[in-house]
Amino acid sequence: MKEFFNFLLERFGIGNLPSEHVLIDRGDIWISSKQALKIRENIKFNRVGIRLIRVFKNGYKLTTAGAQIIGHLAKKNVVNLKDENLAMQFISGSDINYMDENLEKGQVIVKCNKDILGVAIYDGEKLKNQIPRSKRIVK
Repeated sequence: MKEFFNFLLERFGIGNLPSEHVLIDRGDIWISSKQALKIRENIKFNRVGIRLIRVFKNGYKLTTAGAQIIGHLAKKNVVNLKDENLAMQFISGSDINYMDENLEKGQVIVKCNKDILGVAIYDGEKLKNQIPRSKRIVK
């Protein structure tokens, strides 16, 4: 669990996530309310909460839902697409040409003003869209 919190701190500058809301289930990291976790003690559920992070052999991947839940806490590796047309292209599934020398290559949280849109992979020249097809806006 410590590695997960280190990932959030190093990658996104998120250091104040309450650990009592976080659990590991089926190898991934989930977040839940205290109430749901308390109910889980008495009733058997398949899952409680929302998948925050997918865990892979070579690292972690913040999910779209995870970004939307904790993205407001991020202090770095956040892209603000202030242009609403670019934001619409992104949530429709398009990759976005984008350059920012202060941004680290790798996972970034993408937002439009205060709204968290999802996650992208930044390669130094573009944002490679990571929003699942099922969550994209279709025109």
